[in-house]
Amino acid sequence: MKILFITRKFPPSIGGMETFSAEFARALGPAGSVVALRQRSQLHLLWWWPYACVRGWWLGRSVDVIHLGDGALAWLGVVLQWLTHKPVTVTLHGLDVTYHRYGYQRMIWPALYKLRGLVCVSPATAAIVQQHLPTKPVQVIGHGIRIDDWPLNQAVGNNRCLLFVGRLIERKGCAWFIAKVLPQLADVHLHVVGSGPELAHCRQLVQALHLTERVRFHGQVNNQTLRQHYTAAQALIMPNLFLAGDIEGFGLVALEASACGLPVLAANLEGLAAAVIDGQTGFLLESGNAAAWIAAIERNFVQPLQPAMIRKTVQQHYSWPTVIKQYRAVMFNELI
Repeated sequence: MKILFITRKFPPSIGGMETFSAEFARALGPAGSVVALRQRSQLHLLWWWPYACVRGWWLGRSVDVIHLGDGALAWLGVVLQWLTHKPVTVTLHGLDVTYHRYGYQRMIWPALYKLRGLVCVSPATAAIVQQHLPTKPVQVIGHGIRIDDWPLNQAVGNNRCLLFVGRLIERKGCAWFIAKVLPQLADVHLHVVGSGPELAHCRQLVQALHLTERVRFHGQVNNQTLRQHYTAAQALIMPNLFLAGDIEGFGLVALEASACGLPVLAANLEGLAAAVIDGQTGFLLESGNAAAWIAAIERNFVQPLQPAMIRKTVQQHYSWPTVIKQYRAVMFNELI
């Protein structure tokens, strides 16, 4: 089966959707063709949209299925489905179906309804889609991870260091964790990887709470340095908070950490519940419940999950060969 993959989120731009697109394209192998926006700024969409339409039509004539990287490309998919007479499927992540500005909601749902196949990265995303399109079949396929790209953590049980990786925005909960949880954890150090609009607020909290000796901000780092962080910590924290209209579609960093054998402590919210297997790759905790987080972190320091078992579990459930096999099954059904 020949597949044309079209995406507006691709390296060198950085983010979960970009990582997904790069790995999805890689997993397709020789049977896949890729049309991608390989620029950091989405302002390039102004010229890329007509280019993707023409290029997609040209390549789409000789493939079996066209797959879109996210829901924002839905109308492009409708056009290509009409031009090529080939089925168009799409991966839906989270923000690409909840975005509310510029009349986006009025435009996105009619286009998605016209596409042949909808794949959601988590049950949380699928629930949102089915609220708007109750008669439209939806498949749930999580993100994948290439286990061999991630080194095994050898430090679990050796220190009291926690790791946060992600964009510093309110939904990610880093500021909440610094304010409500970290002061109650004696001698625990927090390493923060990432940047964002809440960085200044997080720094202010650290100063005000006299935590400067226990919190380090690393900013954005390259993949090699990120791997070093995953293999030096005791747990990855994902203390997300609920914000209406702004969901965590999946939580790819949870898979990256788990591939390294690092336990993940995550809020039991939205797509995070699909990225963490409770009790096997980490623990799902009540969002905003500081006492629950403190207890779980202290328990993890004393009785950590074993890195080798975490890694094995991730290999069984989230390896890219498994994920791409599920995608091919969805696409094959659209050809029948």
